[in-house]
Amino acid sequence: MSENGVPAAPQAAPVDPPSEIDGDSLSELGRRGELPATAGGAALELAMRIGDLLQSSGQSANDTVVVIRRVCQAYGLRRVQVDITSTSIVGSYLEPAQPVDGVTPSTTGRLSGQPVTSMRMVEPAHQDLAKTAALNRLVSDVVKGESLSRAMQRFDQIRAARPPYPSWVATLGNASIGMAVQLLHTTNPVVLALALVMGIALNRLLNFLARRSMPVFFQQLAGGWLIVVVTAATSWAGTWEWTSLFHGLAPTLIAVGGVVQLVAGMKFVSAGQDAIDGFYLTATARLLQVIMLTAGIVAGLVSGLTVAARFGFFIFLSSNIPTNPMPLRYTAVILAGVCFMVGAFADWQTIILTAGGSALAWFGYTASQAAIGGTVTPSFIGALLAAVVVTMLVRRTSKPGFAIVNGALIGLVPGMRLYNGLLQMVGTNVVPADPSQGGSALLVAAGVALALAAGASLGIYIGRPVGDRIMKLPQTWIRRLAA
Repeated sequence: MSENGVPAAPQAAPVDPPSEIDGDSLSELGRRGELPATAGGAALELAMRIGDLLQSSGQSANDTVVVIRRVCQAYGLRRVQVDITSTSIVGSYLEPAQPVDGVTPSTTGRLSGQPVTSMRMVEPAHQDLAKTAALNRLVSDVVKGESLSRAMQRFDQIRAARPPYPSWVATLGNASIGMAVQLLHTTNPVVLALALVMGIALNRLLNFLARRSMPVFFQQLAGGWLIVVVTAATSWAGTWEWTSLFHGLAPTLIAVGGVVQLVAGMKFVSAGQDAIDGFYLTATARLLQVIMLTAGIVAGLVSGLTVAARFGFFIFLSSNIPTNPMPLRYTAVILAGVCFMVGAFADWQTIILTAGGSALAWFGYTASQAAIGGTVTPSFIGALLAAVVVTMLVRRTSKPGFAIVNGALIGLVPGMRLYNGLLQMVGTNVVPADPSQGGSALLVAAGVALALAAGASLGIYIGRPVGDRIMKLPQTWIRRLAA
């Protein structure tokens, strides 16, 4: 296992077909006469809805702003101001001023144009990378001259489209992330099977609570209780003579498969990326969200362990976990990235790219760690290598590069270090609190998250122009041959 702890996936999310972010389509609003009266206002509405869909699926604030402005500029809107927070997007522009009494406003100092503002509330939605790819194709066509009416029709079709495969496949993909992580530490088939079963149970529990509008803190709390129940039941079954299958199973290994489904490691990295891009308000909100999500897990585990101790089950969850040989660890991080993409409804090309990116990120991390040691710098190098190569490959395509990079970094995310730090800060029924040790773990987790965010941002920044140059090489060779 790497020094930055067990890799962690984003917080487990419901994979049933998500409810629409806004119940009314653009065509329905048009029939009711509720769309903006001007073409510019309708274009702004389309751009905001595209940004809303991208932001709710996890795209960085900076990339979302870029997409919104590209759409607005394609339809002739200038001086568009876009502001994004973790829960809303606001876009505004000034309609072109019309002459007043035959005199243009520039000579009279008067502005006869009207400001147009649109606001969208961003609600978390399960990632659907098939929709993201379709949106990328739509934005590309808009820049090339797609008519506004046709673009609005296509957006409604994309938004209403069903996932490319059944939701149970995505459920299995999300649930398998914990099993993939277990390959870092053990090949025991019982532990792997327990991780899969626990992953499915957690996914269904979170889905049940989310549909009843339960706050995410209490969703995480309930998830922590479920982990304790499964761990205690397995440990209890191991004491019976006729259940030799469960004899000698370490409670920590059993719990890790469930904890990895809940930790919000990728949100930690996203917060760092938004801070690097200059979106400090969004970064702060995401950081507080990470703290609340992780605190919910810790509260669930600590309270669950306390109740279990009352019934005579003293379960010790250790932060020291054995590791498997390097080939199995490569398999584990690649499989974790693939499972994450399957859970996000990605197509097979995106899944393959993510698998390759995961291997590159892990290679960059392990090779640099062997050469220079430490955790933070190797994490930066691994993220940089994966981001550069992935961005070059997906440049000029509709593939969701940001999601592929995020999936490739699953194996480096410090989610378990974040969890261990908070658990050490508060203590358990077996181990007393150690604030100094916990604080150190949290600082290292923050350093790793920032390193991953910096590596991903710099890699994307470098990969875009390099990818553009590579795409031009075949055209150059064709022109030379033709000459």
